[in-house]
Amino acid sequence: MSETKARSGKLRVGIISANWGAKAHLPAWRMLGDDVEVTAICTSRQETAEAAAREHDIARPFWSYEAMCADPDIDVIDAGTSPVLREKLVTAALKGGKHVVNQLPFAPSLEAAEGLVKLQREKGVTGAVAASVVGMPHLTLMKEMIDEGYLGEVFQVHCHWQMSYFLPVIPLFPYTWFGKAGHGVSVTRNHGSHMLHALGYLFGRIESVAGRMETQLKTWELSPGETMTVETDDTCHALLRFANGAMGTLATSWTAVDSPGFWIDAFGSKGRLRLEALRYPSASTARLYAAKAGLGMMAPQGQEVPVPERLFTVRGKVLDPRVVSTPSAGDQLLSMARLFDTFAATVRNGGEPLASFARAVEVERVIDALYASNVRKAWVEPAAG
Repeated sequence: MSETKARSGKLRVGIISANWGAKAHLPAWRMLGDDVEVTAICTSRQETAEAAAREHDIARPFWSYEAMCADPDIDVIDAGTSPVLREKLVTAALKGGKHVVNQLPFAPSLEAAEGLVKLQREKGVTGAVAASVVGMPHLTLMKEMIDEGYLGEVFQVHCHWQMSYFLPVIPLFPYTWFGKAGHGVSVTRNHGSHMLHALGYLFGRIESVAGRMETQLKTWELSPGETMTVETDDTCHALLRFANGAMGTLATSWTAVDSPGFWIDAFGSKGRLRLEALRYPSASTARLYAAKAGLGMMAPQGQEVPVPERLFTVRGKVLDPRVVSTPSAGDQLLSMARLFDTFAATVRNGGEPLASFARAVEVERVIDALYASNVRKAWVEPAAG
């Protein structure tokens, strides 16, 4: 794609995935207006690709990701499937000179992540990951308040995310392969990636970690009489030390009864900010609370902070997350559209998107350090960039 077209013409998107990519990402792309168009979809077989194209009203079906990534009439590749397979897809897209939106986890290993970022920089294209938490309006407001000094010096940061995908397994849940080794997935790699993207966006670099991961639910009951031995961790607890001096914790599980959800709680010398969201964090359930340092225990409790309309605006249109939700993607759609909007803007104008490949490799370094800490039973510093 020529630089002139990248900056002024319609961005033509090809999605690799008829599952999450088509059900969650496609409607988000379509919220961006006439200068962004999903023109192609790819699956592994001709019949499924053609069926997906008909179902979703997409002009061009592909059943070869190599052909899609080499096609001169496609500008952006949105890559789905497992991290192990996506490494090949993203590599082909970058070699084809395409801008790329990748899923999380970003890559199956730190070595693979560093290779993808190196290739992206060599090709001079834009890369971002679908870190939907980072697209939440409430998180953007929290970032603005931190940058304006609301917290003062940051002392403590606590991030938790508790879900119950596998206790019990949701009937017909399509992601039971999350429990199989060799796919580059786990609660630490999946949930942890989203959490670390949010923490890095808000508070900057993490300089050392101490982590412990376990598989607490050893067997999943997929249906009456059908079970599966779990080979990946389902629970992660970690201590964090930020470069700015703050101490923190990270805790997540996908076998937590009742799926209570997600929160980030930050304490500083001047105030406290707490972001909460039910279940999978999204714009419709999120709430941001703030409190200023007061008279010790007599200080008033934190008050909810209203999120300004501008943070619910995509391409000049104010979007109600309760209205734009879909049965498959839920109300992550607004957050995803905001991420894709910043991605499209950086493709045209330069700069780094919100959840850039550069940020993604930093997250991979922290995750790699967490697993090293789990083995060594010690604090570990993430590898230098």
